[in-house]
Amino acid sequence: MKTVDYIIVGQGVAGSCMALQLLKNNKSFVVIDDNAHKASAIAAGIYNPVVLKRFAIVWNATYQIQLLKKVFTSFEQLLNQKYLYEFPVFRIFNDENEKKTWLKKSDREDLKDFLSKDFTQLDQYNNIKQPLGTGEVEQTGRVDLTNLLPDFKDYLIENELCLDESFDYQTLQILEDKVIYKDIEAKKIIFAEGFHIKQNPWFNQLPIIGVKGEVLRVKTEANLPEAVVKAKEFLMPLGDKEYFVGATYDRDNVNYETTVAAKENLVNGLNQFLSDEIEVIDQKASIRPTVSDRRPIIGTHPKYKNLVCLNGMGTRGTMLAPVMVEELYNHLENGTNLDQESDISRFYTLLNEEL
Repeated sequence: MKTVDYIIVGQGVAGSCMALQLLKNNKSFVVIDDNAHKASAIAAGIYNPVVLKRFAIVWNATYQIQLLKKVFTSFEQLLNQKYLYEFPVFRIFNDENEKKTWLKKSDREDLKDFLSKDFTQLDQYNNIKQPLGTGEVEQTGRVDLTNLLPDFKDYLIENELCLDESFDYQTLQILEDKVIYKDIEAKKIIFAEGFHIKQNPWFNQLPIIGVKGEVLRVKTEANLPEAVVKAKEFLMPLGDKEYFVGATYDRDNVNYETTVAAKENLVNGLNQFLSDEIEVIDQKASIRPTVSDRRPIIGTHPKYKNLVCLNGMGTRGTMLAPVMVEELYNHLENGTNLDQESDISRFYTLLNEEL
C-alpha cells in the first residue's frame, strides 16, 4: 500500500497548479488523469484583467495576475521551458458609445492601470478594420497550456507521481480519516475534474453548467501585431504565422464534436476585422465548467471531509486556478477560512439532498 497526503483527480490547469503547490510544500501526492477532453488543453490561456464586453474589472484582478506570473514562472523553472508570454490585448470598438465608455472607465481607480487611452496603436496595420480605433488592455498575456500540461504530465509520470488512467469512483473507499483507492492510501482526495465532475457521485449535484467552446488554428501571411486582437472573435499569435481563433459559446449542444457551423461563425467573425486570407488548419471542441453564480467552487464535502472539490474555473481558468489553489491549500493545511465567493458551502443544501 502506497501512502500519500493527497490524491488529485484531473490534470487540467487547476489540478496541475495544485500538484505544483504540493511539490513546493513537500507534500506527497499522486495524480490520476486519463487525458480525456480537458478544456484546459485547448484553451487560449489568455490572462486579461478586464471583461471586454462591458469594460469591467475582473474579480481580484491585480492579485490574480501577480500570482499567475509567480506560479507559471515556477512551472518554467521546474520544466526548463518557456510558457509565459506577455503581449497586449486590443479591443476593436464597435461604436462611439463603447469608445466613450472606455475613456470614462479608464479614469476609475480600479481600471486606470489596465485601460490605455491611446486608441491609435493599430493604425499602422491597414489590413485590420478598426474605423473607430482600438483600446489596449495592459498587463495581459498568455500561458501556453497546450505545451505546459503534457510537459508537466511527463514530469509527473517520470517521477512516479501520476497514474495515466481513468478514475473509477466505485473503487474509492471513504473512511473517517483517509481514503483508499486501489493500492493508494491518502489523507484527502481532490477532485479537479472540470466538467467530468457531473459523473462524480459525491459532487454531481453542484450547479456546474457545461459550455461548449470550439476554436480554430489558422495560418496567414498577413502582417499582424504580436498581440491579441479582439472584435466579435479574437485572434492570438502562436508563432510561425499561425494564430488561435476563438471561441464559440454553446450551452445547447454540450458535446465534444466539431461543427461546420462553428467554423463558419469563427471565420466570419475574423473576416469582419481582418482583410487578409486565412487557412484553417485545425479545429477543436471542449466543454468548460461554469457555475450558475460565475464563481469557482472549492472546499470539502459536507459529510465526507476528506473529499475535496476544486472546480468551476470557467473561461478564466488560467487566472483563477493559481489563486483558488493557494486559497484551498491554506484552508486544507492551515485551517484558514475560504472566501465566501468561492466556498463550496454555499451549495451544501444541494449536496445534502443526496446524503
